[in-house]
Amino acid sequence: MKKNIRAQVKNNKRTNRRVVMVKSVKGSILSPLRAGETFKAQLINVSSTGAQIYSNKSVENNTEISLELGSLDGSHIVAFNGKVVWARKNPMKSMGRLAYGVNFENLTSDHLKFLETNYSLSEDPTEE
Repeated sequence: MKKNIRAQVKNNKRTNRRVVMVKSVKGSILSPLRAGETFKAQLINVSSTGAQIYSNKSVENNTEISLELGSLDGSHIVAFNGKVVWARKNPMKSMGRLAYGVNFENLTSDHLKFLETNYSLSEDPTEE
């Protein structure tokens, strides 16, 4: 059987480095109609612009949410606010029935420093 090798895509939209992991996080809904609802999720990957999570909680596109990401040593938690930009059924139901893409909003330099320190992300994807 011949192996298909995909050519490099020159116009790839992804310019931010992503870190792939599975880590439990707490989420909460910020949108007015459901404000205060909390949920458990599995963080699947994270970048300086957003994250992918799996959860059993049903959340609509454009819903504002907050994700609490913990530091490596467990000493503190930082909340990252964002909007759900896509949702689909998750084939790996053991980690949550639904998969979501979240774009972070209003990131500060402290948020970026936290990601760099705890999730091996640098602000500039060309650094290394």
